[in-house]
Amino acid sequence: MLKKLPLLIATLAILAVPVTGLTGDTTLKAIMQEMRLNFLDITDGFLLDDFNKIADGALAIAEHPRIPPEQVERVAAELGAEMPVFKNFDVQVHELSLEMYKAAREQDRAAAVTAYQGMVAACFDCHAAYRERVAAVLAEK
Repeated sequence: MLKKLPLLIATLAILAVPVTGLTGDTTLKAIMQEMRLNFLDITDGFLLDDFNKIADGALAIAEHPRIPPEQVERVAAELGAEMPVFKNFDVQVHELSLEMYKAAREQDRAAAVTAYQGMVAACFDCHAAYRERVAAVLAEK
């Protein structure tokens, strides 16, 4: 039982992330695809100096739906002791998207760009470390 405690804690931590908009058919893949569109909106916002577009995209990322519990369990089983690191990437993206949202609302371009760059780096790092493994385990039925 003690061997599985970190896995249980990591699983519960992911389920506790505050988010909105969860629908019954939401999957991690669908969440990632929607976040990609949010990133494109943010980039357009920077190119057009549209702080509302930046703020809207950042808030959408911060409030992305939860990963369905069944998928969380499968990912946690695959990643094992690495699950807290995987979860930390989500936390980083969440916090940086909120920083970007705040900066955009204040029309602080430099702070918004800094948060955006950090968020993109966290996404790239997570994808480099986990994308193939997570996609493979979620593709299994």
